[in-house]
Order: sequence, then structure tokens, then C-alpha cells
Amino acid sequence: MNDSRAWIRRASTAAGLAYTAIAEYELARRLGAQVPIAVMLPVSIDCYVVAALKWFRPFDVALSLALMGAAQVAAHALDAGVVEVDLTLVTVVSLLVPVALWRTHALARHTPRDATPPATVPPVPEQTPTVQPPAAVTLDRVGEQDAPETPELPPGTDQDTEDAEASPPALLTSKDVAELFGVDPSTVRSWVHSGRLEVHDKDARGHNLFHPDNLPQEART
Repeated sequence: MNDSRAWIRRASTAAGLAYTAIAEYELARRLGAQVPIAVMLPVSIDCYVVAALKWFRPFDVALSLALMGAAQVAAHALDAGVVEVDLTLVTVVSLLVPVALWRTHALARHTPRDATPPATVPPVPEQTPTVQPPAAVTLDRVGEQDAPETPELPPGTDQDTEDAEASPPALLTSKDVAELFGVDPSTVRSWVHSGRLEVHDKDARGHNLFHPDNLPQEART
């Protein structure tokens, strides 16, 4: 379908240019141009028409066809004897070539507004290879040579037991014992004098210190 349309356009353009070129050439000859120079009139107008149709700017398409039509009317009017060669006709025909030259170069130098820009392919972003993190290694998967065995300790000799044995219980002051029993500190001192309460140690100021295990039976309940 596209091929047939292209051939139709080409055939129409070729036929139209060939038909009008003859009249334009004869017009130039009637106005006194020599053979090599007379050929330049149809060549310049036809090149402008082709450029206007190729880049298809509405203004230039209309103007190029108007120039071609003006040359045709003038040529056929002279041939029919309707008009005679005068200054007005010579001026109009002489301006056809400069106008066609100007617009042809203008089309070739500038991108037409109606042209569709070429499709651009967006660049493909570079893909960074994903590095998988190493699998977590557990002690269950480590060989015997990688995880040295911890020697087993006899019962009662583990670290917790050692810490418990190494940390003696905190000693109580007379005030602590009084609060524990709910009595006055003077009562605690009387217990010491009566032998009911054993003094375990004394602090730097000479105050009595009591071991929790040596409290009277009432304090344990």
C-alpha cells in the first residue's frame, strides 16, 4: 500500500513538472532569453516545487504552486495573443527565479516544523551485578577443627557456682536489722548485749555488722 502511494506521488510530480517546464521554457524564450538561459526558469521553479513538497511546509507549497501557475498563465496568454510583452510582464517573470531561489535555500537550511523528529531509543542503564551475601555460618555447620571443644567442668564447678561462692552476702547494720524486725535500733543493741544477736563484724566506724544467716529466728520468718 505504501509503495503504491509513493509511485502515485512520483508519477504525478513528474507529469506536472514536465508539462509546466515546457510552457516555462517557451515563456523565457518569448521574453528574449537564449536557449541555455531559458532552461534555468523551469529548473529553478521546479526545484522549488519539489523542495516544498518534500519538506511540506504549507506556505512554500502554496507559493511554489503560485509561481508555477503565474508562469503558466503568462506563457499561455502570450501564446494565445491575449497579452503582449511589456515591462510589467517582464518584471513579473524576472522575479520568479529570485523568489524560487530564496525559498528553496530557506527550506534546505531549516528543519520543517511539520517534520516528525526521529525516534530516539532511551539508553539502557547499566546493570550492576548483584552480589549475594555469604551464607551465615552457624556453629552447627563448623567442623570440629574450626570450633574447639570446651572442656566439661565437674558439677558444682561452673562459672556461676564460682561467682556465687566468691560473692559473700551483704552484711546488715543495726538499722537494717531494726527495719527487718520492725523494732527500734536500741532493741537491736539490747539483743546484742543479751547474746540473742551475734555480731559478725564491725565497720570502719566501729558499728556492728550482722550476717543474714545469724539473725534470730524471728527475722527469718
